[in-house]
Amino acid sequence: MLLILTGKKNISPKTKRFIGLLKKNLSSSRVRSSSSSFEEMEVLINKADVKILVGGKSLDNWTTIFPRKVGRHSGLAFILASYARRKNILFLDKFRESTNDITKLVQMFLFSVNKIPIPKTYYSPVYLPKHIRRAIEFLHFPIIIKQCNTSKGAGVSLVQNKKMLTGQLVKTMKADPKKEIILQEFIPNDFEYRIFVTGHKVAVAEKKIRASKDEFRNNVHLGAREEFLDIKKVKKNILRTALRAAKVTNVQIAGVDITEDAQGNPVVFEVNSCPSFTLDSRISNEVEKLAEYLIECEGK
Repeated sequence: MLLILTGKKNISPKTKRFIGLLKKNLSSSRVRSSSSSFEEMEVLINKADVKILVGGKSLDNWTTIFPRKVGRHSGLAFILASYARRKNILFLDKFRESTNDITKLVQMFLFSVNKIPIPKTYYSPVYLPKHIRRAIEFLHFPIIIKQCNTSKGAGVSLVQNKKMLTGQLVKTMKADPKKEIILQEFIPNDFEYRIFVTGHKVAVAEKKIRASKDEFRNNVHLGAREEFLDIKKVKKNILRTALRAAKVTNVQIAGVDITEDAQGNPVVFEVNSCPSFTLDSRISNEVEKLAEYLIECEGK
């Protein structure tokens, strides 16, 4: 069956007429089709599995996908095209299988399909009550609300119940209806690593340790303490996972935020393509290591 996707659920009369005529032509050739929108999609990302729903139904129900208009959903279109390719579903057009918009959502998808451990992640372009219910069933409380395309811990909150979750989502979407928001399971931790990767090697490793018990974020901008480490003393599975995460996202100068779960397994939070640096050379050699890599690049 063929799926026709529009950018928005509420379409113009002209677009509605176009889809009606298209379906009529398809039906005359006995081709079954249905229509939906990017706003009716949901993405459920597990540590090594991705599930995409359209109108509550698995994307696997369709054999061909024709997106009439992507609009602001370029990241979602990339995920859809990549997923379709893996499932042998024809996605039109092929140019949408690549994107320069590596948002937090796209990163989580890339990590999952490449078996890089992450927090469970849920996304919908619009958070209606039915989406919130499914997100709660998938993630369980507490839940992290994370606005995409933010930095330094901004736009990230922790909620403990449905009322808090709904209220925060409504507030954020009201302020900016086009804001991309992902929901994630909370991974309890006392600190997180920032692994600075240059090219294909780990250049610097540090711990970011939050100072306040009332804070769940480990951002230096929010008062977390930095503890720079001897790379040789950092667990090898942490370093290997950080290198893989940087490679998968194709970021050559990367700050990989990574922690450990209760079983001691690595969990990647994010790859920062524009990491902040500690400029005091008595504490950190980040700038020195960056310069070494740039010199190496210039010499090629």
